[in-house]
Amino acid sequence: MRNFVLAPTVCLLLSVSSGLLAQQFDQVVPLSGSTTSGVITSETVTYVEIEVSGTKRRIPVNEIKRVTFGVDDPKDLKRGRDNIMTGNFEGGLDDLKKVDPASLNRMIVKQDLAFYRALAMARIALSRGGDKSTAKKAMMSFVVKAPTSYHFLEAAEVLGDLAVSQADYAGAARFYAAIGSKTPKTWTGYRMRGQLLEGRALIAQEKFTDAQEKFDAVIATSDDRAAATAAKKVAEVGKAVCMTEQGQHEPAIVILNRIIAENSPDSKELFGRAYNALGRSYLKAKKDKEAKLAYLHVDLLFYGNSEVHAEALYHLSKLWDGANQPDHAVAARNLLTTRYAGSPWAKLK
Repeated sequence: MRNFVLAPTVCLLLSVSSGLLAQQFDQVVPLSGSTTSGVITSETVTYVEIEVSGTKRRIPVNEIKRVTFGVDDPKDLKRGRDNIMTGNFEGGLDDLKKVDPASLNRMIVKQDLAFYRALAMARIALSRGGDKSTAKKAMMSFVVKAPTSYHFLEAAEVLGDLAVSQADYAGAARFYAAIGSKTPKTWTGYRMRGQLLEGRALIAQEKFTDAQEKFDAVIATSDDRAAATAAKKVAEVGKAVCMTEQGQHEPAIVILNRIIAENSPDSKELFGRAYNALGRSYLKAKKDKEAKLAYLHVDLLFYGNSEVHAEALYHLSKLWDGANQPDHAVAARNLLTTRYAGSPWAKLK
């Protein structure tokens, strides 16, 4: 019996052919593991159903990184989606504007286009000071027309963020609450995130007791996975803010310094929020020098989160001014209003 060995060229052709064939199908790309190729048959707020070789599979939204639509996915939609998912919101929006919704045959693809256009508009408005009202209108239109879309949970969070940026904190709390109410109890990550966001919106309304209840609920969640543990630490920071605003700034300072001492500075968002909370506590304690140092940690080291950095810059502009260092105050204010024009902190005097 002869042993046949496929020539390298034949192997390459088979590989390319297999890849092209896969691109003809819808694909659900997971956060980890293998991509599922087939035909998407339905979607809900919590899963995408895809048929593979006659068998239907339901893939939970909390495991999905992205969804594509094979031959029904125009190149500008694919490119726009990719740009938006990598943070190039202006470029992505330009790509999506080239897609005529009337040219799309499937409703799920039309909805995908509407969602990513609204998402890009919102991200631009929140960071660079674009038209928030138009962005909110676009996202609300998407939610009303596609209430069972697998994008719903992200849309609810974005609507909450837009509401916060317009000082509609009650509206923000309602949007954030939808994240928890629409997800299974087993999705602790989503539910904890919704509670954290709702707690922050309640703080902005000065409803500190209600906010603390949200943070306590996160802390009490019986989930010891890494992401849940990280969320609990952020919730501790939120709780410390509530304590500060209820006259317990000294115990809050102890808690925040413990969080900083016991965790790695690689957790940049945690440290940014912790130092901002520490600055807030020191301001309540009338310790301006210590407050300035706390906010400087954020400005110099933990500035990756735009919301966190904007808050620090606002307070630094005030503290530098109070310390008779107007040049530093102007620099902080200018950075705030140019880099984070869409932030509510940039609107405060």
